[in-house]
Parts: sequence; C-alpha cells; structure tokens
Amino acid sequence: MKLGILISFVALVTTEVLAQTPAGAVNQIIQVPQGWNRADYGAATVLKPNGVPDGSVTVLLQGYALEGSLRTAFERQYAKSIEGARVLKAGQISVISGAQGGVEQLSVINEAVAQNGFHSFRLLAGAGTPGSIEMLFYVASSSELFQRYLPAVGELLGGRRFANAGTAPTRSGAAPPAVSGPLGPAPATNGSDLPPDRLEGIYSGFKFVYTTTIGAVVQRSARTDFFTFFRDGSVFNGLPDHGLERFNMARACSDGRQDFCGVYQLQGDQLIIVLDRGKYRQVGTYTPGKIQIADRRYILQGDPGKTPTSALDGVFVRADARPGEDLARRFIRFTRDGRFQDQGLVTTIAGTDTTGGSLRFEREAGMGTYHLSNFTLTLRYSDGYERGLPILIRPEDQGQPMPAGIFVNTYTLIRK
Repeated sequence: MKLGILISFVALVTTEVLAQTPAGAVNQIIQVPQGWNRADYGAATVLKPNGVPDGSVTVLLQGYALEGSLRTAFERQYAKSIEGARVLKAGQISVISGAQGGVEQLSVINEAVAQNGFHSFRLLAGAGTPGSIEMLFYVASSSELFQRYLPAVGELLGGRRFANAGTAPTRSGAAPPAVSGPLGPAPATNGSDLPPDRLEGIYSGFKFVYTTTIGAVVQRSARTDFFTFFRDGSVFNGLPDHGLERFNMARACSDGRQDFCGVYQLQGDQLIIVLDRGKYRQVGTYTPGKIQIADRRYILQGDPGKTPTSALDGVFVRADARPGEDLARRFIRFTRDGRFQDQGLVTTIAGTDTTGGSLRFEREAGMGTYHLSNFTLTLRYSDGYERGLPILIRPEDQGQPMPAGIFVNTYTLIRK
C-alpha cells in the first residue's frame, strides 16, 4: 500500500505504516538538524526533534514517481495527504523562492482534523527532480509547536540535495527557502526577487519603557528596538549578536530566547508579527522602508541591497563618550587595506563571547584584519581569535564611499 495514501499525519509517524513503504534508494540527501533524530524505513526517512512527545512533531521525507508535471504530481500528493480529514484552513499552493540548483519546489500549508480527532498543522513541500517528486511532510500537533520548529524545517529545506539532480547544498548561513508559518503560505513571486508578502532586512526604531511612581505613569526611557526580517517568513526581535553572516534562527531560538523569535505575515500594507510561539501579536502598517506599530516608527536601516561592503577608513570612537572620560580615550582604527587596531573600544561594545558554547572575554586591545559582509563586521585578531559583530550604516550614509558614523552592535561610532 502506498504511504502517500495512508498519510493522515497521525499514521505517518508509526513504524507499522512506514514498514509498508516500498524499498529503494533514498534520493534526498539531508543534514539532520541539531537535536533531531533520524530513522530510515526503506525509501522513507522520518525526523523527530528531541524533547517533545511522540507524534507531536514529525518530518517525513519520501520520493514518488513523477507522473505528469510537478504541479499535477504535487496536487495528487496533497489530495492524498488530506484524504478523510476535515480541513479547517488551507493556503494556496505556492512556489518556494530561493530553491537551489534550478530545482523547482512547491509548498502548501493547512490545518486539519483527522477522522480520529487528531488536530494538526501541516506543511507539504515537493521538489521536481528527474523522474521523481521528492516530498517533505512536516506536521505538528499545535500551532505553537509548528512555529517553534518551522525555522529548523526551513533550514532543512534550504540544505537538502537530490541524488538524481546533482544539486549542491546551499552555503552555510544562507537564507532557507521562503516558507511561512501557520499565518499563511508564501505566494509565487511576481517576477521580483522578493515575493510581495515578504520582508528582508533590519528595521530599527524606539520603544518606550514606562514605570509607575505613586500612582503616576512616568516615562522611564526610550530604547532602541530592532526587527530582523527574513524572506522565509521568520522574524527576530533584535539585532543578531554576531551579525547575519552566520546567523541561524533555529539555534538562536533554542537557547532561551524564544520570546525574541517568531513569524510574520504581510498582506498589502498590513503587517502582523507573532512572537514567542503565539504569545505576543503586534499589528502594524508597512510602507516601503518603514513600519508603523502603534506610536513606534521603524525604518529600514539594514537594507540587503545596501549592505556595507566597502572598506572602512579612519578612527572611530563611541558617540556617547564625554571628553576627559576613559571611554573617550578608547578607539578603533580601520584602514582601507582591511586592517584594524583596537585600543580598548571593542570590549565596551561587545562584552563577552559565547560562540560555540565557550565563554571568552574580549581583548582589552589588539590588532588584525577585518571583513565586511551581510551586515557583519568580522574582526580577526593576530592571535587567531575571531569575533563577528552586527554593523549597520545610517540611512543617510548608505551608498557613501566613507560613512561619518556606523552602528556596531547597537552602539553608534563616529569618525574623528
């Protein structure tokens, strides 16, 4: 009996059903996400994250003969997957943007209840390879779990290869294909690089923190606030500590910072942001380069089309340093040939580094080479220590050969 006919997203996780799948070479070559387990059953592969109840989160990889066009074959698999189930919400079949190696991929998201009452949120993705359609079925028993593990599934989609297509994996740190969360699926692109319901880049603004004193509300402070949007439909409420060059959403959301992670949906000029597995929901208005959320205005400060890549030159100091203070005597010097000399400034803007799980302290001073890429300033010290920091250029200075000021890890540095 074909596995596709049996998929109710309850049955698919049982060994009894998987044992009935036809034997054959596994065509999908994948890297199992960190913290997940893999089990192979003939031509089928099942992935499950650690620490969740059995059957609550499952990814199934399975290939089928490609009969007709990719669209026809995908619709056939989709129909089989919902056979006998009551569909509560269904998105449109859409093209996955960012597919690698010229392999066309389609996806769809739905919410359904099986005949036995099992309520699930599902993502189906199919890739058209020579002679086969390679399916990925992702199912979670709740919206919260679906959102939690969606970034890892996006990374999985972005890195899978196909033995019969000769595709190469995406580079480390590359954005995964655009697949949205349970708020809705990503539509086909309209000819532009970014789909109409997608954002990409770093938006900065201010949020006000209030306190109450003797019954009166007093404004306490205005804090810089960031939203980093990715084309896969995920959003990070902050500025990645080490820049975007090696940023991994799944890893960032698994170290106790889930409240900073979420998904978004853009419909026309309405932007919906859902954070911390659905606990926080914000609605704003989007216009190109700007987002308005209540009384907070955010501007696109990290435009992917204007990422700083030109060499820096000159001596930079903290903008908030006062004459005579020790902070005013700290600086970092950059030269056009890619070198830097740090005189105690980095330790005031970076703190400690826990890359790879090892706690390391910033140098009081040092020198070496630097590199700019994907909003990341990478400092390579002469002793071998390497540190990545997020870097942004003020909108008014973007495109200028030499900016008068830069933002590094949320601190403003100005050129002397």
